[in-house]
Amino acid sequence: MKKLIVFLVVALAIPSVAFASGSPSQTRGKSNPIVMYVLKGTFSSFTAATADTDGSISITVSHANRHGRALTALTGDTLIFSVGSDTRITFGNGTATLADGSKGVLKFRAPLLRHASGATLDTVLPAKAKALHIVVQQAAPSP
Repeated sequence: MKKLIVFLVVALAIPSVAFASGSPSQTRGKSNPIVMYVLKGTFSSFTAATADTDGSISITVSHANRHGRALTALTGDTLIFSVGSDTRITFGNGTATLADGSKGVLKFRAPLLRHASGATLDTVLPAKAKALHIVVQQAAPSP
């Protein structure tokens, strides 16, 4: 009987430990979720990251996903993002380099900004986010 009671106490304690292990940074509410922004446009000024410092990339925005609806105000604007050593770069459609004028997609995660103006997004989003994935879809036009 004592073994059964000990077993039940341990069994009931294990799920509570599992639920209590989430850190505050992982348990974001619906009021300020972290979402994936996807920007499509033309790349320029790519600097690769080194072991000591982050690189950077500029993108002239031509389209954004649904989380970036307010980013449509940024169409034609150039945004500069940091590029870390863990940023994935994928080359598609026979491309092999990331040169000025290449077209593609840049993905990053940042808080959802629901009621921000274009000027706010232009300064806030690149400062809060680092590029996660760069997809080069079309090579730069040859001169």
